[in-house]
Amino acid sequence: MTVVAVTLLGRPKVLLDGVPVDPPRGNKAWALLAHLALSDRPVPRRTLVDLLFAEAQDPPGALRWNISELRRVLRAAASLDGDPLCLQLTPGSSVDVRQLTDGGCAQAVELAGFGRELLEGLSLPTAPGFDAWLSAERCRIRSCAEAVLVECALDQLARGSAGTAAQLAARAVAMDPLDPGHHAILVRSLGAAGDHVGARRQAVRCVRLFRRELGCAPPAEILAATRPPCSGQLPVAGVAAVRSYLDAGQASMRAGAVDRGLDQLQRAADVAVGVGAPALRAGAFLALASARVHGAGERGTEVRSLLHAAAALARTAQAEGLVAAACRELGFLGVQRGQHDRALVWLDEAQRATDENGETARTLGVRGMCLTDGGEYDGALRCLDESVGRAVRAGDTRQQAWSLAMVGRIHTLRAEHALAVPVLDTALQLVSQDAWTAFQPWPEAFRAEAAIGLGDRGTAHDLLDHAWVLATESDDHCWMATVAHGEARLALVEGDRPRAQRWCDRGLAPAPWYLWPYARLLEAACAAAPDAGRAALARIDRLTAIAARGSMRPLLARAHLHRAEAGARNGVAAARAVASQLDDPALHALITRHEATAAARHRARPAVPVAP
Repeated sequence: MTVVAVTLLGRPKVLLDGVPVDPPRGNKAWALLAHLALSDRPVPRRTLVDLLFAEAQDPPGALRWNISELRRVLRAAASLDGDPLCLQLTPGSSVDVRQLTDGGCAQAVELAGFGRELLEGLSLPTAPGFDAWLSAERCRIRSCAEAVLVECALDQLARGSAGTAAQLAARAVAMDPLDPGHHAILVRSLGAAGDHVGARRQAVRCVRLFRRELGCAPPAEILAATRPPCSGQLPVAGVAAVRSYLDAGQASMRAGAVDRGLDQLQRAADVAVGVGAPALRAGAFLALASARVHGAGERGTEVRSLLHAAAALARTAQAEGLVAAACRELGFLGVQRGQHDRALVWLDEAQRATDENGETARTLGVRGMCLTDGGEYDGALRCLDESVGRAVRAGDTRQQAWSLAMVGRIHTLRAEHALAVPVLDTALQLVSQDAWTAFQPWPEAFRAEAAIGLGDRGTAHDLLDHAWVLATESDDHCWMATVAHGEARLALVEGDRPRAQRWCDRGLAPAPWYLWPYARLLEAACAAAPDAGRAALARIDRLTAIAARGSMRPLLARAHLHRAEAGARNGVAAARAVASQLDDPALHALITRHEATAAARHRARPAVPVAP
């Protein structure tokens, strides 16, 4: 059987059984191959015609010719048939981008960090929709390459290979010198390798860089990475002490005593280091990391290092439940940071590790959250429905409420407000039964947006006022951005753009913990101030960059629509290209309205007089 290896990073090429073959004729054949290879599902021929061949004299014929070119190049190693058009490669074949985004750490790291661009040098000015898709894919893949280098560096650090970790972290720093997390991992790795002088020098270089380029000091995590670990003796040590600290810390966290709980869990982790039992150490590290993520909103290097260490120890101990939980938390952090491709890799490992109802419910909940951020709503609903069922069987009320709230979010995003209301009401009832006030602002904010969609502004005002107090009292940046979006939307419905802008500014002010609500609020800020001024264009650029890097395709499509409103010629075509495979009726209706408006403007233009 013939095996094909498709290279799309850098200068594209095709190898059949390891032998290079003559490339297809024309850039559009490469463009077609890349689009099909990176699509998650077969693509309608009409979509491909609009994307690549709208300017051709015979668009369907141009598509057929390019399909025949690809069949000539791929030969028996692939089938390319149907409508929607489906590309299927023979078993053992590969596409390098897929190895980077979906592969294991060792496989993906070979492709990361070399600065190779997707379809390097290729541009199609006559196909603006494809150029918009290509630009977004390049951003996504670059972000994914950075994430791979970081996760592999942390994995090597957890395994004790600090020198290798430092090399990988240095490559990440070279890709994005202004990411403080990359510097923190490099400093930590150099210190762990025994190069304390090098670690301090790297920290100083980072401080100078941030002051010169950004006019500010770097985050404290970089300087913290230079400090040696605490070696103080704890008064009580041993297995029983670890378990006691764990029990006390988890009880404190559940009761809302976050500071006390974090202190107790830190003691559990410190004592566990000297105990030597891998499973116990993994459990202590995992409990501390989870508390710091969910209780204190941490997303930085230290908490990710703890999770990588927990995963490595759990694998050594063959503790499948702990492996699943650590990988699920790493997936959750990936979602929060907008690294959705690599988050799904961690969630795959979590699901392979255990089929226990409680843990699987939590993993499926995070997967549904991840797919929702990317606009894959049907797949997200399937995950979340199964998550709810498993949470019910496990007796996990909080997970049931969490997953139902995520279902309600999808219905709200798709403007299915009548479907959102009962789901979110059930989630809020469960939250109330469990006294889970820390989570309450999230379902309340989306329930308020559903009320706005149904014309019930009074309910929306009450819910948003209540949610805002809870969000600000807990200082939860995710909830603050989410509630502020609801307030801004309500202000826009009531015709008060200045009030909407103020709410956007309030919600955007804190540093984001979770990029999706931040990006969604940024989109609302674009809607609140629709003009072509410098500040408005800067917001659109910021939204475009975040949405492209984070695979947030619905928000990226809306960014292109805002760009069209600001005067960009091809903004609507770009939005249509980005949204072509999304199951989002509300977004498609919005794009159609913009297309109709653009067509009407074109018809209304005065005819250019022709010289006699």
